[in-house]
Amino acid sequence: MSTSGLVTGSERWVPTSGGHELHVRQVPPQGGAAPGVLFLPGLFSDGGFFLSSAGRGPATVFVERGFTAYVASLRGHGRSRWPRRRAYDWNFDTYVRHDLPDLIRGVAAAHQGPLFVLAHSMIGYALLAALGVDPSLQRHLAGVVTISSAVNDYSEGGAGKRVQLRGAALLARLAGRFPAKALRQGRWDEPAGLMRQFADWAPRGEFRSADGTTDYWQALSRVTVPALVAIGAADTFHASPARGRKLADRLGGPVDFRVYGRQTGLSWDPGHYDVIRGARAEAEVLPGVAGWMKRAGAVPATEE
Repeated sequence: MSTSGLVTGSERWVPTSGGHELHVRQVPPQGGAAPGVLFLPGLFSDGGFFLSSAGRGPATVFVERGFTAYVASLRGHGRSRWPRRRAYDWNFDTYVRHDLPDLIRGVAAAHQGPLFVLAHSMIGYALLAALGVDPSLQRHLAGVVTISSAVNDYSEGGAGKRVQLRGAALLARLAGRFPAKALRQGRWDEPAGLMRQFADWAPRGEFRSADGTTDYWQALSRVTVPALVAIGAADTFHASPARGRKLADRLGGPVDFRVYGRQTGLSWDPGHYDVIRGARAEAEVLPGVAGWMKRAGAVPATEE
């Protein structure tokens, strides 16, 4: 399939809490029994991370292999619609309890055939937390994939990690949100509440709701859907192999943990982003991820 045809896909908006509507771009094939993939971008990103307006990006690898792609943006990101009052008044727990469940249910209601989720970076561990907090979501899914996802702590990264997390939380509190776009760290700003949670978790390796009532580490044991947890071998700061393994080991179902790099047959050791974006990832990493999905969902192989 030529990627030039991807821009003909349709759009929809999924309602969620607070009057927000989450943008989802669906690219062909539409309907039928084709397996589907819901793509979830990470911090500071929108759906363009997976599929640009010109029809390029990681999602094309899956569409070319017979998947329907559903490329989503979270609240406050991309083409997602704000309520009349624009306020950065959400946090990590909002993604866990509202955006992600509503996206999964909304896409599952529209899709026929097996449905997978592929999430990058922060939203990967938010996805797993959402599935643990509400295990009923798992009945909609044939499997989940997280890439470059690991909860931050101070076990690695030295003083730089402490400065980054504490400084980001302080700046976000003073500015009312973290100004990622102004600082050229991403396309979209994030709320102060989210950045504060990152800084609160790190000193003791915690992973919990802002009010302290939900321990997400414990919730992960209730995730029983097949999972692929993947980390780039050179991703030593944002999502290291050691912390990726910690996330994978907490899950309660079948888990395939992979560290992509030269030792696993790649031509390079990828980092946080190039493990999923770029020509090498599209040639050496993502076809294997698509193959994992087809095996996990018992999807018949197609000629590539």
